[in-house]
Amino acid sequence: SGNSSAKIIFIGEAPGKNEDLQGKPFVGQAGRLLDNLLESIGFTRSDVFIANVLKCRPPQNRDPETSEINLCKGYLFEQIEIIDPFIICTMGRYSTQLVLDTTNGINTLRGKVFKSGNRIIIPINHPAAALYTPSRLQLLKDDFARIKKVFEKIEGSQNAAAIQEGTGVEQGFTIYPVTSIQDINSEGASSNLALKRAAGSSNASPGNNEQQPLQPSANTEIASEKNEEILQAGATPQEENRQLGL
Repeated sequence: SGNSSAKIIFIGEAPGKNEDLQGKPFVGQAGRLLDNLLESIGFTRSDVFIANVLKCRPPQNRDPETSEINLCKGYLFEQIEIIDPFIICTMGRYSTQLVLDTTNGINTLRGKVFKSGNRIIIPINHPAAALYTPSRLQLLKDDFARIKKVFEKIEGSQNAAAIQEGTGVEQGFTIYPVTSIQDINSEGASSNLALKRAAGSSNASPGNNEQQPLQPSANTEIASEKNEEILQAGATPQEENRQLGL
């Protein structure tokens, strides 16, 4: 949903109940927070595109299963290729693990900026997580400030592909090659077809299933859009934290 010519794509996990009913992403409290964060860096929803790893809500709003991710990921990669953004912002664990092809959790990767081909990939916290923990809200504000700095650097070059790895230090960030994830990833897995697709590889196609099945991390540190329902249900803080895995 959003601008089909957007230079920035945000990718979440899956629609929540209200999103699924309305066919729109981020319509609840997390959506209002996202709007405020975009406004804080000079953007509106009409300037960006918002997508999800899964295209419909999982039963009982459970976590996505590997088979569901593998079924839906081709549509996501096709969206990325058609829109052709400068920046991909992965929000939370599932989208980050899929696009960067890693089992690392979001807390390990957020705060870093990666480059693959003509794409910049920025893992950030999911806005819903910040609704519960004030410290995460500040981290999210920092993430968006970083997005603005990266975007301004790309705008100056008119092409993300021209941005060199290792640059950006003077703006307060460093652009890492995606291969550096090998040093972060405990399993040493390098990026493969999923990342090549996200980078707009001409050899990738949405129907190609050469990628090994995604194995989501067991780490549950990040909330997803399902948290909107926890808010609406009026759960206690203790119940919220348990359901969010916090």
